[in-house]
Amino acid sequence: MQEAVEGARSASVAPAEIAALLDWWKLAGADVAVGDAPAPWLGAEPRPLPAPEMAPQMPPVRQEARQRPAPAEAGGWTSIQSLAALRERLSAEIPNIPFADGDPLSGLMLLGEAPSAEDLRTGRPFSGPAGLFLDRMLAGIGLDRKSCYIGLLCPRRRVPGPPPPDAIAADLELTRAHIRLAAPRLILLLGANPVQALAGTDAPIGRVRGQWLQVDAGAGPVPALASFNPAYLLRRPEEKAKAWADLLALRRRLLQ
Repeated sequence: MQEAVEGARSASVAPAEIAALLDWWKLAGADVAVGDAPAPWLGAEPRPLPAPEMAPQMPPVRQEARQRPAPAEAGGWTSIQSLAALRERLSAEIPNIPFADGDPLSGLMLLGEAPSAEDLRTGRPFSGPAGLFLDRMLAGIGLDRKSCYIGLLCPRRRVPGPPPPDAIAADLELTRAHIRLAAPRLILLLGANPVQALAGTDAPIGRVRGQWLQVDAGAGPVPALASFNPAYLLRRPEEKAKAWADLLALRRRLLQ
C-alpha cells in the first residue's frame, strides 16, 4: 500500500505546473473550455453507430450537395479585386470579424495566426495581452499600428487558440488573396503556422526565425521575415532577445 501511495504522489502534477498550463491557454486566447462543435454533455449517451455493413447509404444527391463550396467561397477569393470588397464580403459572412488593422498602404504587413478571445470580442486582431506586447515591440523600432498593416492567417476561426490544420487549410486562399490585394513590400510572419503555411517550409520556428523567406500570394514573391508569435514570447520571455534581433533586422530592411 505504501508503495502505491508513493507512486501516486510521484505521478501527481504540481499546482505550479497546472497554473503554468492554464496561463499558457489564457495567453493563447482560450479563456473558456469549448470545442468547434457543441456536444450534449448533459444529455443521454449517444446510440452506438450501426455496423458498417448495415449503415444506410447517403443518396447521391445529398453527397453532391455536401461537396459544394460554402456560399462565401462560391466565387473564389481570387475574383475579389480590392481590400474593401474583401472586407465587405467577410463582414457579411461573419459580423465583427477581426480581419485587419492598420494602414494597408504602409508597405509592411504583419501576419499572426488566429483570433484570440479578445480579438473575437473587439473585431480587431492582436487586441489582447499579446497585442499589447506587439504594440511595445513595434514602438521599439519606431512603428505603431498606423505605420503597418496587421492581419491573421485564419481570421474566420471562431474558437480562440492556435488553429488546427483544417482551419489553416480553409483560410489559406483567403489569406493569399489578402496579401495579394494589400501588396506589401515586406511581410513579418509571427509564429510557426504563418511561416509554414505561407513560406513553404516545414522547419520549426526556432530554426527559421530571423531568416528572410519569400511569400508568393499570386503577384510575385515578397520578402518575409520569420519571427516568434508575441503570445509565445509572453510564455517564454527568455526568447525576447531573439525577437528583438528580428525587429532590428526588419528595421534595417525598411530603411533600405
